[in-house]
Amino acid sequence: VMNTLEMKRKVLLEKLSKYSYFVKGSLASVCMVCSRVNCVCTHPKGAVAHRLTYKGKNQKTRTVYVPNGRVKEVRKLISNYRKYRDITEMIFELNVRIFKESSRN
Repeated sequence: VMNTLEMKRKVLLEKLSKYSYFVKGSLASVCMVCSRVNCVCTHPKGAVAHRLTYKGKNQKTRTVYVPNGRVKEVRKLISNYRKYRDITEMIFELNVRIFKESSRN
């Protein structure tokens, strides 16, 4: 049983390295209107900007502007974070099981 658990942990640790490039937060689309004459934002739909919002140190909310050309990349980074978080949780559970098993022996 112990070897099986350790093998599962090893596989998860290897999987974890695939998702090491990530950001934690959420991506929001915001419509803006500025005061420039003939700007695209003065049209009925306005200009769309994207922002990454996340909790920084001391749980303070931070916002980062995301250029339109990098929105897809940021979505992928957020997805990587979710996968990283899920795998980390599975590793935690396995570590607890391994600890329990080793205590019995």
